[in-house]
Amino acid sequence: MPLPVVMLVATMMLGGCERAPAGDYNTARLDAADRAERAHQEKAAQAMVAETQDAVRWKMMAARIDALEREVAALRDTRQMLDATLVADRLARVEAGVVDKPEPVPVAVATPAPRPPVARAVRVPVAKASPTPAKRAARKPLELDLR
Repeated sequence: MPLPVVMLVATMMLGGCERAPAGDYNTARLDAADRAERAHQEKAAQAMVAETQDAVRWKMMAARIDALEREVAALRDTRQMLDATLVADRLARVEAGVVDKPEPVPVAVATPAPRPPVARAVRVPVAKASPTPAKRAARKPLELDLR
């Protein structure tokens, strides 16, 4: 084949194949790399935010627990003081001989019909002996349970 024909065929073949310019290919690669880097940075930022939120939650929880522990301690102290006060008052009343006894509630009772008098044997009153000091010492001491 003559050379001009070969050149014509080669030109036609090369003319039909259009290549993308090298600049477009590099731009697409750089855009993809930028998107991947942004996604990586966003993921890292979200992880840091999650860690920070967890740390804040832990600190808030610890502060709440400390506050509750202080309240429980205050309640225990208050209860112990109240219990001690109640025991002291109760002992003072016992020593004074004044014990809280409920007053009897008056109950309406029907009056029985009068009966004829019957002769009864008269009992001789027996004097009760007061407990000796040894018996007083043997008594069980007073215990109070204020639960």
